Amino acid sequence: MILFGTGGIRGVMRRGEFDEETVKRASLSTALWLKEKGQKSVVIAYDTRKNSKEFAELAGRVFAGEGIEAYVFPEPTPTPVLSFAVRYMKTGGGVVITASHNPPEYNGYKVYTWDGVQAIPEYTNEITEIYKKVDLSHVKEGEIKFVPPEVKESYIKAVLEIVSNLPMKTDLDIAYSPLHGTGANYVPEVLKRLGFKVRLVEEQMKPDPNFSTVPTPNPEEDEALVLLNKKGATLGLATDPDCDRVGVVFKGRRLTGNQVGVLLTDFLLDHVKVENPLVIKTIVTTDMVRPICEEKGAFLEETPTGFKFIGHLIEEHTKKGDRNFVFGFEESCGYLAGNHARDKDGVVGSVLSAVAFSNYDPYEKLEELYQKYGYYMEKLINFKFEDVDRAVEIYRSLKNYDGIIDYSKGYGNVIPNETIAFVFEKSRIFVRPSGTEPKLKVYIHVRGDTREEAEELMKESESKIKEILKL
Repeated sequence: MILFGTGGIRGVMRRGEFDEETVKRASLSTALWLKEKGQKSVVIAYDTRKNSKEFAELAGRVFAGEGIEAYVFPEPTPTPVLSFAVRYMKTGGGVVITASHNPPEYNGYKVYTWDGVQAIPEYTNEITEIYKKVDLSHVKEGEIKFVPPEVKESYIKAVLEIVSNLPMKTDLDIAYSPLHGTGANYVPEVLKRLGFKVRLVEEQMKPDPNFSTVPTPNPEEDEALVLLNKKGATLGLATDPDCDRVGVVFKGRRLTGNQVGVLLTDFLLDHVKVENPLVIKTIVTTDMVRPICEEKGAFLEETPTGFKFIGHLIEEHTKKGDRNFVFGFEESCGYLAGNHARDKDGVVGSVLSAVAFSNYDPYEKLEELYQKYGYYMEKLINFKFEDVDRAVEIYRSLKNYDGIIDYSKGYGNVIPNETIAFVFEKSRIFVRPSGTEPKLKVYIHVRGDTREEAEELMKESESKIKEILKL
């Protein structure tokens, strides 16, 4: 089990790993921590996984037992709606029971602070210390309340508002799948209200904790998009089970998270007119947005991997009032625009993709941008291991290399984090242990003057890192 990694607590649902005791311990620890911070209420959401509803209601009862007013959503709900609800209901915090795109045997527990941001390490470290010492023998359980229906409707209106002034052509042929998850009651509804016609992948519309129609419910992977492609629509959209990320297919070809991020950055900076526009990305996300932001007069900032850091940075700038947030994204298909939430939002990502790509063919637009700014290409390689420790051990051994950037020691304005980068003349290779699975993640970034040069650089970089890792 991973305790407050990139995406909170996550583990296999079995005794001694992610079970009722884990949920009680996490809830009691978070309740005690919220009380220390003077907070008095919490809102809780859950996805479509096995036991998610039961875990959410158990969490709510433990919070209530500690005198924290606990509101639980009455149905499976997207993670970004939880972030919205914390802000809309002005609660002291939030919790979502989800394991995102992990296999069916997993579940997880994410904590959100009073600003709707997933708790940053400063806070999760404090909760972890309480978690290690807390005594479960005196757990009290109280009565939960349910989140009022107006929250869902207010969220949908907030998303519609984000795109209300953007140009769109509603004759775009769209297919959608929630991959058996929480997006089913949100994405089609928002698209229909905008006037789009949406073909649904009916086999995947109903909640299924076994995700039986996909090898893994991850919208980053082609296998998850097979049924979507069979619909034959021009634009295909698939959100992951907790609907905070979206995979995009156009005319049968998948756009990567980096490509969608570049296109949406370019589109929004052309159409959202604000002073001091701000775009935020993670360090392992494409650098292609740098020249775009430069040309369009936008500030570009970077954070460690994990959308919580993007949410936290938006809040920091909102408090200062110095920059106006326009768009944030990460390479793993997570996107956010607007001021309604502080976490990546699969509903917003779906709607922005539909709106932007109703105006042009994204592949033609990408080619235009490549010719203007250079051929940026990225590749993610996952090296899987039996346990988390092995991935961490290999990662730490790389710190002995000369000339690397070690982000754990701090670099530029980026918060210290467990990532290292090998920097070459026309490429960069980032290596980090996964914060949610026993994997070593390698991100290769190259830039060529032509597509052929970029493809050659990619091959060379892949050989280089495999040689370094000896894997």
